[in-house]
Amino acid sequence: MSKTVESFIAEPIQEYQRVTNKTCTEMALDFDVTLSNLYRYRTGKGNPRARTIDKIISAVQENCPELLAQKRDTPDKEGALNGAFHTDP
Repeated sequence: MSKTVESFIAEPIQEYQRVTNKTCTEMALDFDVTLSNLYRYRTGKGNPRARTIDKIISAVQENCPELLAQKRDTPDKEGALNGAFHTDP
């Protein structure tokens, strides 16, 4: 079964928090989203708009670019390279 959009967003948010040791409040400010929505996105239960996804990915790329590079080069369960979050500099 393929991944849902919600899980594609939840994973970099969780990794961002793990790497940066930021609180959810700090991350909500970084991503320019409400705290309640951040909780939903982080657990894979939210339904972010495309603009919100762009904000989150942009903040991750700006503050922790190694996460996106790591995500791009990591094989998924089926062995294919996962390029979902690849952005060229």
